[in-house]
Amino acid sequence: MLDPATRIRAVVTREGEDSERGAALILVIIITVLLYAIIWQLVREGQTARIRVEGDMLEARMFSQMKYTLTQVEEVLRDDLEAASASDDAEGGGGGGLDAVLGAGAAAGEGEEESEPEPAAIADGSQDLWFEPRGYPDDDLTVYVFVEDEQRKFNILSLLSEDQEFADVSRERFVRLLDVLREDTDFDITASDAETIADEFIDWSRSRSRGEALPRPPLKSDTDDGPNTDVTIPLQLDELLLLRGIDEELFYDKVWEDRVHLGLESVLTIYTSMAYFPGDPDDPNQQAPADDDGTAPAPSVGDDGELVAIGEGPRINLNTAPWPVLRCLFDRSQIPDEVIEAIIEWRNEEEEGSDELIESEYTEFVQEGQGPPRQMFTELEQLEELPEFANLPDPAVKSEFQSMLTLNSDVFMIHLAAVSIRDEESRTYVMQRARSVVLRADEDDGAVIRPIIGWERRYGLRLQPIDIQSNDLLDQSARNQEFDAFSQEERAWNPFLFDFYRPQDEREELYDYFDYR
Repeated sequence: MLDPATRIRAVVTREGEDSERGAALILVIIITVLLYAIIWQLVREGQTARIRVEGDMLEARMFSQMKYTLTQVEEVLRDDLEAASASDDAEGGGGGGLDAVLGAGAAAGEGEEESEPEPAAIADGSQDLWFEPRGYPDDDLTVYVFVEDEQRKFNILSLLSEDQEFADVSRERFVRLLDVLREDTDFDITASDAETIADEFIDWSRSRSRGEALPRPPLKSDTDDGPNTDVTIPLQLDELLLLRGIDEELFYDKVWEDRVHLGLESVLTIYTSMAYFPGDPDDPNQQAPADDDGTAPAPSVGDDGELVAIGEGPRINLNTAPWPVLRCLFDRSQIPDEVIEAIIEWRNEEEEGSDELIESEYTEFVQEGQGPPRQMFTELEQLEELPEFANLPDPAVKSEFQSMLTLNSDVFMIHLAAVSIRDEESRTYVMQRARSVVLRADEDDGAVIRPIIGWERRYGLRLQPIDIQSNDLLDQSARNQEFDAFSQEERAWNPFLFDFYRPQDEREELYDYFDYR
């Protein structure tokens, strides 16, 4: 039996050992927490690095695929012009337009009646392959393309014309355009605000201080004595954002209350008044490249030595121009709203005989996801077939209105959007936007595509204009059921179509093939 002193020493010893064990446990816990924090940080950094690398790889794929798709779209534009030229050269009409592009052999065979050329072979409009926004899928990535002809827009450079009378008339049209652009909305532009914006643009373009600060392209108004410093044109329409009164909400398209409201980028252009610059003979950096025979071409220099405008110029394409652009050309007292409405309604009617055509294998291929072909003007004289236009009392106004119009387009803005769907149920996705502006010309060697803006990244919202906007989802749903499942899915995810921005319940009503709940 232990004596009391021995028991006390034994208790003290056990308590010391327990204390040491507790300190060791606390130390182990601290080290474990530190190791966990270090490992967690390493794992987090690794995950972040992986996500960043995957994002960079996806972005690189997107832009690579968009550039590849751009070459395909340019080829479609080139083939469309060559088909139209072939149709013009063919005896007795012959097949052109979409038939020629697809190699469908629309030309009349031996013993068959000669067919009339397709409207797409005569004019540019809704029946052309490039007109409707469409997707180019590639595995898990789809590039959507919206080709917008610049001839549908009003050329703002006409406000800076040396012909002061024409410049004054153009200013009136520009003010009218801004006034009706978002009429009867909460963000309407008043006539006084439109006047202010017009004056600011003119003053800004004629500012010498601005001209000294920015690079200046060669202008047709330049003289032998040097450049004309009285005006400096914008190199991009985006420069309008530098003006007071113009912000991104006005410049880009807007979706609000089940409507597409066009922005300035959808109705204004600076690219439809073009000429080839043959080069400055005194500046080797501005000389045109020599041909194979060593001679320098001068394709757009007239007999008087001045540059000659090419293409359709600033005339407006009757088949594609939206309401505000057609409305701005004349005052309502000269051409009432009923005339503009009649033009837009006529070109949105189904083409005669499309019920039979839509059943054919060829038309199903061409019109996949687009619906039946709509009517197109192939001659400006067809305006006289509209009672509203034919009954206008002033023949001079009718003649001048027609002189400002065209049925063809030669400058195109190609919008691209690469979409990678992450989750269809929650509609999460990654999107990158870009665009290019090209000139399509019919030269001696055939149709060519010349870049004006080769490639640039974009961020603002752009949509295909809707001539006749309706809230009737039942009618639109019935229309969509005519498309196959693939076309419906493509339309549902096409960021250039209004349906992409509809609320979830409306999309479910429009597209029965898909359930996003």
